[in-house]
Amino acid sequence: MTLRDDALPIHRQQSRAAKEDAVQPPHVMIQQTCIPHYRQRLFQILTQERSLRFTCVADLGWFGPYLQVLDKNSRHDIRVRSAKTWRIPLLFRKYLTFQPGAILYAIRTRPIALIAEGSVYSLTAWILAIYGRLFGMRVLFWGHGIRKFEHGPKWLLRRLFYRLAAGHLLYSNYAKDLLVQAGLNPEVLHVVHNSLDYDQQERIDQQISQHDIKSWRTSLNVADSEGLVIFTGRLQPEKRLDLLIRAIGQLRRHGHAVHAAFIGDGSEKSVLVGIASDEGITKQVHFLGPVYDERQIGLYLAASDLAVIPSAAGLSIMHAMAFGTPVLIHDDVTQHGPEWEAVQEGITGFYYRCNDVADMTAKISEAIFPFPKKQAMAEACRTVIRERYNPRLHAEKIIRGVTRSVCR
Repeated sequence: MTLRDDALPIHRQQSRAAKEDAVQPPHVMIQQTCIPHYRQRLFQILTQERSLRFTCVADLGWFGPYLQVLDKNSRHDIRVRSAKTWRIPLLFRKYLTFQPGAILYAIRTRPIALIAEGSVYSLTAWILAIYGRLFGMRVLFWGHGIRKFEHGPKWLLRRLFYRLAAGHLLYSNYAKDLLVQAGLNPEVLHVVHNSLDYDQQERIDQQISQHDIKSWRTSLNVADSEGLVIFTGRLQPEKRLDLLIRAIGQLRRHGHAVHAAFIGDGSEKSVLVGIASDEGITKQVHFLGPVYDERQIGLYLAASDLAVIPSAAGLSIMHAMAFGTPVLIHDDVTQHGPEWEAVQEGITGFYYRCNDVADMTAKISEAIFPFPKKQAMAEACRTVIRERYNPRLHAEKIIRGVTRSVCR
């Protein structure tokens, strides 16, 4: 089969898929709004799976701010079909997503199992789950689950949504525990964690030399006695990057020089530049803009003493740890993505009291002075990614979750 058939009209894709079902392994459909670039390696591995035939149905023309999606050249070894995603506006800047092409493809091909986006705001997931209940197709939701208990009509709606699925592929043990407490059967809850392209990251990590690290730190004018922290991601208000710059200012007043490198762009940049100026630390704060070259990002992370994500931490945690760099996040885990579970105090990172600049300052100081703790923590950081958050294990857990759901 030619994998590059995403350019075909959806009805021709469906016709071809139906003919292939007679000779191919059992078919599993994955419905996605779009395919983020960081999912490339995971979908490559799933496409190569021989016991099941995975097909991802997504909007291949999707564009979202600050989200890099797979382009045509990156999809050549992934089995993918195109289905446009429509947005239906709601109140409070919320919206429903709807993919009629994905629903039509599922009805025509009747996969043995279907993995839908586990978001209550996905109208597609609602329809697919109800269809699965009526016609005996196993539909699993792939998503965050819940971050905290809710009450009232919103929770009743969300609870109904979760109960429609035959199974759940969850990013964290924390979400599983909450759903079990909410009354869901633990046997239908499968923790698959999350992943970036650790195969590539590991290769790059092994190629980074101490000379490379020294050269990059020198290019930022970081002296041997000074520290360097890094943030990678969107420069947005919810990230509370103002806290980090103010902490750098407090450290300076305490006699500790720490530089901060920001990799990314966003609406908050001008505000952050102003705060750095007010704190008198302009020369210690480096805005390097968006970077998409994994070798560059890997070097920047490897050369830093600590990754600081003041709020709303997620995939950046895994990215830093893949290069042996511990992470500092705040202690209100309900505000983070599920990857917060990788942060173990004093082992792979640190927690500071939420919104407390003084405590963040103390934690950064603890991590870097009188000498960086990174050297003692680097292997633990790499190990947690290698043993939990990598695409091969991610794919294996998805396959196991699908198999168990079909066999129930």
